[in-house]
Amino acid sequence: MTTITFRDTKMSSDHASHHLASYARKIIDAWHQWQAAREIESMPMDIRKDIGWPSADAADDRKVM
Repeated sequence: MTTITFRDTKMSSDHASHHLASYARKIIDAWHQWQAAREIESMPMDIRKDIGWPSADAADDRKVM
């Protein structure tokens, strides 16, 4: 016995725009996180140590977030 089903894979324009907006938000959030990490890395070592930022020597996988 064979069962054949049909799945409509077309996305409505509303669903597609929501999906695109969600993807864009993820990219923007990752960019802001990367910028914040760069700003912290550019601070003097004394300030980074005071706020508890790990040193580059202590981190094996640098900037893995």
